[in-house]
Amino acid sequence: MENNHDNVLKDAQYRKGLSIAYFNSLNASIELAKVMFPDMEGVDTKAFISEWRDYFLEEHKNYYANVIAKVGTNYKPEVAKTKLINAKSIDELKVVWQSLSEDERRDKDIIILTQSLKKKYEKA
Repeated sequence: MENNHDNVLKDAQYRKGLSIAYFNSLNASIELAKVMFPDMEGVDTKAFISEWRDYFLEEHKNYYANVIAKVGTNYKPEVAKTKLINAKSIDELKVVWQSLSEDERRDKDIIILTQSLKKKYEKA
């Protein structure tokens, strides 16, 4: 249940950020139009503003994906998974699990892998 709550919060934060980015992009494109075309004669201002707004939004999308989304992810899931897979017994699996960071232990894919390995060792 807590994980679902975290996802709802992250989704709400993302939508809020996207909304802010939209209006910032719109305002920036309007300001750009004012500077580039002070008299606005002979210019399709709506098309100009829309084009630049979309450009700024695309820049925000790239920035979000390359910078913001990575904040807080200080681990590589593949490394944690490899450590878990290399455990030779349930006791080793427990030691590896305890050595993982809190973020790694909350990672859905890591949890699923750990549970499947645990079942494998319990059957053996």
